[in-house]
Amino acid sequence: MSLFAGVWIGALLVAEWNPIAATALTMDWIVAVVREPFDAKFIVLILFMGAGAAFIYRSGGILALERAIGDRVTTARDSQLLTWVLGVFIFFDSYTSTVVTGNATRELAQENRSSREMHAYVLDSTTSPVTTFGPVSNWVGFQVSMVIVGFEAADVTAESLDVTAFGLFLQSIPWNIYCFMAFFMVGFIALTQRFYGPMIDAEWRARSTGRTIREDATPLSDVSADVGEPSEKNPKLANFFVPIAVLLVVGLVSMWYLGGGHQPGVDVATAFEETDVALGLLYGAFAFMVTGFAGSLAYRTMDLDEASDTIIDGFNTMMIAVAIIVLAWAIGLAAEEVGTAEFIVDVMVGSGVPGDFLPLIVFLAAMFVAFTTGTSWGTMSILTPLAIPLGLELVGPSVLPVVIGMLFGGAIWGDHSSPISDTTVMSSIFAGSDHIDHVNTQVPFAATAAGVTVIVLVLYGLGLRSPLVALPLAFALTIVAVLALNKLDARRKGLPEVMPTAAAIESGAADAERREPDDVAGADGGYDYLSPIPVIAVTVTAAYVALVFAFATLGG
Repeated sequence: MSLFAGVWIGALLVAEWNPIAATALTMDWIVAVVREPFDAKFIVLILFMGAGAAFIYRSGGILALERAIGDRVTTARDSQLLTWVLGVFIFFDSYTSTVVTGNATRELAQENRSSREMHAYVLDSTTSPVTTFGPVSNWVGFQVSMVIVGFEAADVTAESLDVTAFGLFLQSIPWNIYCFMAFFMVGFIALTQRFYGPMIDAEWRARSTGRTIREDATPLSDVSADVGEPSEKNPKLANFFVPIAVLLVVGLVSMWYLGGGHQPGVDVATAFEETDVALGLLYGAFAFMVTGFAGSLAYRTMDLDEASDTIIDGFNTMMIAVAIIVLAWAIGLAAEEVGTAEFIVDVMVGSGVPGDFLPLIVFLAAMFVAFTTGTSWGTMSILTPLAIPLGLELVGPSVLPVVIGMLFGGAIWGDHSSPISDTTVMSSIFAGSDHIDHVNTQVPFAATAAGVTVIVLVLYGLGLRSPLVALPLAFALTIVAVLALNKLDARRKGLPEVMPTAAAIESGAADAERREPDDVAGADGGYDYLSPIPVIAVTVTAAYVALVFAFATLGG
């Protein structure tokens, strides 16, 4: 509603306050953005992504994975790390990641007494950061389309800037510090079991009493019926891993080929800068869907009618995403038509805003807009056409990767913290959590990652220009912040700094009662860091981060 209202208000201004003409113009703008070749490809690839994800779930692939590793998941920490690493595997769409990962790990989390609030946090703060980096995701396509809109608003071309929209997006990845910190915090907190804020209370309740949800809480209903129940007929791990591998390989190879990588003299970096991102992702998404379809029939987990229905049901799961993306494009067009970018640039330049602190201003603005509207994509569509012209006017092309990285990160912070965010609501649904409890327990963690980002941006304004220095510094600050906040809050509440397992509490190895504030006596939790689940989680995540940075280097 907020996005549509923004488009209509823009049309009302252009139509000189005639509401009927404004409504007609709004329809024209919506049709215009859908007819754009890039946008049309993107809409189709979103639908294919939904269908492919539906096959992963309904074919029993996720059920096979759960059965294969379920016996190894014996603690709340294991269930949290498993949820985290599955979110890394499903990097191609945030909605899909929430639905599939949430359903796959919810029962394991509750059996091992991990609070539903923590389960929702792991889902929410893994999906968006992972999908925003890709390397093959609908988020990448959308963010590149926003950079293209920013180029148009600034009236510049890729040739004049000597970098394509995709290349600029790749350059912005190391500067998306909030997303790196949010994603890292999930794994670090789960691995070390050091909680703070309302989450430490929720985890203590779950471990010591077995109540994974507050007594008087109201869990959001589970909508797994909309995506169907997994097939019990011959579930195979291949139906989970093979479609994802095909998506990655076909998507990356297609982008390389479409950029001319097969031609003599064209290196990999040049090919990825010059590629048709939307078409390459479309090919990958189609291969993803077809592989899921073929696997379902080959292993006889579905008959032909069921597999056909799964395609349509998968399309249906993406309808919310399609609605958001179309309106996000339309509001970008509305802002362009009413001259929003020119007005903001004139005001900011006239007010003497120091260009060195522009990334900080953009980050804070994105946080505010995303929190109040509840949509990161909508925020990107509103601010990107403003931020790129402003960056070029105040500083020049050199600041654009930083501005874009901070804009996208700030938009996702608002998505994490806003109670009206669609992904936040979905995380509550698929974790079976009370929604407000999920928001209240996640906000302190999101605020920590945002606070670290603000510190780095202040240092950027004072002269820190290298992401090779900024990112390691941000990681170090995040670790210090988590450890310090955990120690302070645990002592204040009389709880263990390292949350023990439910088994340790039941056996008496850890105190079952709260201690007096500042009383450090009593047993904290003890964990084996070389057990299979932590080792697998850290290894897979390290490989994924290495892939992201290799992907980012293609931007030059």
